[in-house]
Amino acid sequence: MRYDLVDLEYPMEPDPAFRRRAAWLLARLELAFPEGGAKVLDIGCGQGFYLPLCRQLGLSWTGVDMDGQALLEVSSQASRTGFAGAAWVRASAEALPFPSHSFDAVILSEVLEHLTDPGRALAEAARVLKPAGVALITVPNADYPLAWDPLNGIREALGLQPVRVGIFAGIWAHHERLYTVAQLEREVRQACFVPEPAVRMTRWCLPFIHNLVYGLGRRLLEGGRLPRAWTGHGLRGAERVPRQHRSFMRLFNPVAAAITLIRFADRLNGDLVSRGPSQNICLAARRPSSTPHANSPD
Repeated sequence: MRYDLVDLEYPMEPDPAFRRRAAWLLARLELAFPEGGAKVLDIGCGQGFYLPLCRQLGLSWTGVDMDGQALLEVSSQASRTGFAGAAWVRASAEALPFPSHSFDAVILSEVLEHLTDPGRALAEAARVLKPAGVALITVPNADYPLAWDPLNGIREALGLQPVRVGIFAGIWAHHERLYTVAQLEREVRQACFVPEPAVRMTRWCLPFIHNLVYGLGRRLLEGGRLPRAWTGHGLRGAERVPRQHRSFMRLFNPVAAAITLIRFADRLNGDLVSRGPSQNICLAARRPSSTPHANSPD
């Protein structure tokens, strides 16, 4: 787990689940490509938060997303980090505009749960991977901790539909589904990947943490309602503040205080959850080195 690399880029990361899965992704990429230089495709890249992390490992990064506004943020990330080995394309995960065998690794992080046809996206990921290439996949766990999203946890227990939109959406925000380990492994195998054992991450957390970080915090951040002095010291998604203007942050910063409390609760978690509820399921899989993918034209 490469928490050091994540914290170097995002020292004020408020979401313990993102921090943990990003550290897992980096560790797996470093293990697979210790010399760097590999070509990584980030499918559903959003605002490009993995771009500067891949840069730290010396990897070439290409992002794909359907959200044009998010890709503008990717451009800003690339400019800010001076990362020349980056590219981004507006395209669907189910129809990737790349030749077969184009990439050494693909990232599908918090993407499959949004798609109407995740099987097609996995098939496309397998097609563009080189033989023996690695896919790194993370999804939200259907067996999530009650504290992570109490409202939806109680609603599901009562047989009610989860809240998917708005400030109270929680873990179900804009999601078509959550995943069990068996469901994820089945979809990955159907795409002709060879999966490793899935791992679970992030069990212990503050109550309503998803709503606080994404429902409230993200709206305040993206709406420009928080002073830059509180957010610009490595808070993911915030515009950076020059170091010489950060002195006020050391005197009073409620954002930093809240993140300190979140990190304190997160200390109860180890790297992996051996059993029981968790926020994430993470799975590494390989494309077979000798058997062409069924949907590949080669």
